Amino acid sequence: MSRWIRQFTAAAAALAMAFVLTGCQSEKISGAEHYDKSYYITKYGGDLDSNLALFPDSVEQERVTLYESCFGEGLFDTDGYMILEYRCDAAQMASEEERLKALSMTIKHYDGQTFTNDVMYDEKSYRYPAYVTNDGFDSTYEYALVDRSGGRIIYVYAAFVIPNGFKYRDYLKTDLTAYKKDTLKAFTMYNHSFDGGQSWDEFDD
Repeated sequence: MSRWIRQFTAAAAALAMAFVLTGCQSEKISGAEHYDKSYYITKYGGDLDSNLALFPDSVEQERVTLYESCFGEGLFDTDGYMILEYRCDAAQMASEEERLKALSMTIKHYDGQTFTNDVMYDEKSYRYPAYVTNDGFDSTYEYALVDRSGGRIIYVYAAFVIPNGFKYRDYLKTDLTAYKKDTLKAFTMYNHSFDGGQSWDEFDD
């Protein structure tokens, strides 16, 4: 069952938000040499509501200007963030944007129906143009910010964001009130409803 279906008590929700507000309470990893996307998929699995398709499979360590992750397993969910800043020359930037533009996910329903979601391109919500795979569905965000003039791409995954307590606020939406909106109406590449919003199927169901 998708984690958004589970009914959180007020106390559980407060604990999840306290995790992000106060900083990393569990596993913190930093340094380009430790970047391993598959590690998070294996350890945290479906709790991410993502297979981190937006993040690169591997990196050239010398091009990484920042890599940090902080995840904690709470009562019901895994909460936290992962930030990867990566320097690109013009050719690498163009190649990576082509990869990002092509991202999609096909969701399968138990009765055989399928639906394919494409990545969303957003030029308005952030300080840089963004390729978005999750725009807040189930309080989860995943996007790549493209700083073309600065020659870098910033990959972001974050769950249960509290803007005032988030370490990398410059990489959040410019309108911080967006984080208070109904998350079940938000865009996600990883989920689809085949019954008008009564239930949702995940990419890995």
